[in-house]
Amino acid sequence: MPPETDPAPKPQRPALRFFLRGLAISLPTILTIVIVLWLVTGVNRYIIQPTAAAVKYVFAAVVDESVAADSLVVLRNRPELEYCGRNYSVTPETASAFRSLPPAEQTADALLGRSEDVYVPFVYRAVPYDHYARLARVTPADEMPHTAITFYMDFAAEKYFKSAFLLSAFAVILVIVALYFLGRIVSARLGAWTVAQLERNILGRLPVIRNVYGSVKQVTDFLFTESKVEYRRVVAIEYPRRGIWSLALVTGDGMLDVATALEEPTLSVIVPSSPMPVTGYTMCVPRSAVLDLNISVDQAMQFVISCGVLVPPEQKITPELLRERLAQQANAQSAVSASRETPQP
Repeated sequence: MPPETDPAPKPQRPALRFFLRGLAISLPTILTIVIVLWLVTGVNRYIIQPTAAAVKYVFAAVVDESVAADSLVVLRNRPELEYCGRNYSVTPETASAFRSLPPAEQTADALLGRSEDVYVPFVYRAVPYDHYARLARVTPADEMPHTAITFYMDFAAEKYFKSAFLLSAFAVILVIVALYFLGRIVSARLGAWTVAQLERNILGRLPVIRNVYGSVKQVTDFLFTESKVEYRRVVAIEYPRRGIWSLALVTGDGMLDVATALEEPTLSVIVPSSPMPVTGYTMCVPRSAVLDLNISVDQAMQFVISCGVLVPPEQKITPELLRERLAQQANAQSAVSASRETPQP
């Protein structure tokens, strides 16, 4: 009987092939947009919005002209006012003046002539009617604030910034300026000492916070430090066993105890995992066991993320280049051997 052979692989259908090609082209763009939107949303939610709320709170404290609601008087036969209906109160002086008017003259116009003495109550505080009307003109009725402090936060935003976009832009500028001056303070000797004491005596002693803060600080220090890494290059090491080469990134010198045990200098390398290079293994390896690769860090990341599909152009193997490299290596080894065998005069 003839030997059994594996059946030939079935060719992909044209429709499926076109779909996979379209997916391969569009997926990087889609994922990039999703990641950028996620970052923008996080920055907006946890940095810009709290800063904008703090700005509105400060401005609200400046323009707050509310009074205690129990210091006002509610008119019995009060006319309706625009935006608030009959939900308003007046000062005792205005109440007395209004009651002294003939019934035919007790109108909304008579009250609005003394609008500075007319207030709209919010639980324990009441805001001037003029302020309430100004915000009510640009705010839907179901979105009006329910407390005096939130009212003045929205009132200050409308008065000084006119739109939420301008307020957010001001918050971004404020954050940038604050970070700049914070960096200048920390760069000074007293500021650096204060931060070190805070990290050592407070953050470094809290049971859960110290672990999270320590890990986050190491990552941020690595990303934003001004000092350059001396050995930031791409290498290959024999891992997980001899004969199998893994791509690695040199991050610095190794540990002293390891170098002492090996009796030679060592390097700290990270072996990134495919297809997510943010994870991997950190190792101390002998300097002599490292093979330098003529590729950039970006090319190495592309190689890892693509699981070896995207090979750098200068590293692609062709029969001609392989024979040329092997010949060069053999010639170099022969020259070294000849130099060693030549007797010294």
